[in-house]
Amino acid sequence: MRRGSLKLAGAVGLLFITGCAARPMDPMVDPEFGRLLSGEFVFDEPVSADEVPDVDLTGVSDEMRAFVEAEVGETRISSVKFRRMFRGLTREGYFNTNYLADSTRTAAETFQRKSGNCLSYTSMFVALAREAGLDARFQVVSVPPNWDADSGYLIRYTHVNLVLKGFRYDKVHGEEFSVDFNDVLPEPEYPRHEISDEEATALFYANESVRHLRSGSMRDAFAYLKKAIQISPENSDLWINLGALYAKEDALEQALIAYEVALSLDRSNRGAISGLGRTHLALGNLEEADYYNEQVKRYRERNPYYHFAIAQAEFENARYPAALRSINTALDLKYRNGRFHFMKGLTEYKLGDLESARESFQRADRFGNYRDLKQRYVSGVAQAGEVSTAPN
Repeated sequence: MRRGSLKLAGAVGLLFITGCAARPMDPMVDPEFGRLLSGEFVFDEPVSADEVPDVDLTGVSDEMRAFVEAEVGETRISSVKFRRMFRGLTREGYFNTNYLADSTRTAAETFQRKSGNCLSYTSMFVALAREAGLDARFQVVSVPPNWDADSGYLIRYTHVNLVLKGFRYDKVHGEEFSVDFNDVLPEPEYPRHEISDEEATALFYANESVRHLRSGSMRDAFAYLKKAIQISPENSDLWINLGALYAKEDALEQALIAYEVALSLDRSNRGAISGLGRTHLALGNLEEADYYNEQVKRYRERNPYYHFAIAQAEFENARYPAALRSINTALDLKYRNGRFHFMKGLTEYKLGDLESARESFQRADRFGNYRDLKQRYVSGVAQAGEVSTAPN
């Protein structure tokens, strides 16, 4: 069956915090993991996932039903349904400048507020498409890692979109095609896989956990993460988040176990390897720490996205020469990346090299896909046209 990708509008992805003898075991059955998921090591009492309200991620409100009825009408042609629905959403202002990276919302909340992040918009469109009788499903795309530095963490964004099946959109797209709410259209060769509504709901709770973790609400962060893990225990990223939470609370033995679970679920998960290295070092297990940290070091040296994240962290701490060194390393590894060139331009501007900054911004325009950085850092760029950037 032919596949295609259709870029629409919107957003960047989904948040996960990331930082040899991993034990293959069932974390939802082994009693040791029952204690790990209880939270009692940190909060001196069990934390219940019931503290978190249940959400209906793809629930359809009366307003959404009315929208589908008004926009789709009596047509039974799937491609026409899709076009009419998307045209109506565009007309109503859903795809303008309403992307909020930290706002994970249900389909109904996103429809009501006309804002949210990638998962929010994807959930909304899945719900509307199903209401219109289309076969819409969630999908995770294995894009190259996109790191961001924020609140003392390295944040990895995972790309989620939706796949529509059972009808031909046009001559280019076959009877199965992806719809992206993202500034970057994933390359067709990137691996992708469908996830269930339950797994998507777990991602919702995971995002909420990260939001609470970054704000310091640790019990809420734990409760949301526990609920996510109970729904989707085979998602290694959730166990990495649990390890990060325990490490932040100095429960290092528990962090170690959580990272081991993550690695047992995904042997190549760099976040788990990094977490194990840091935790063993903190525990004084120098031989084990060296083993994992050497793996991390080799990976990071050839990972342009890691160097970009370091450049971003240095920039936000006003260490501009160090930021420039890191962004140059990222560009040496991956030159055709608009976000890298935009960050270099910002750094050069801060260093007073306006001519080099203009050249970097021009390269950013040429290679594209830096809209999220522009929104975040635009106040740091000179006003009145001293340094200009074209809209992405």
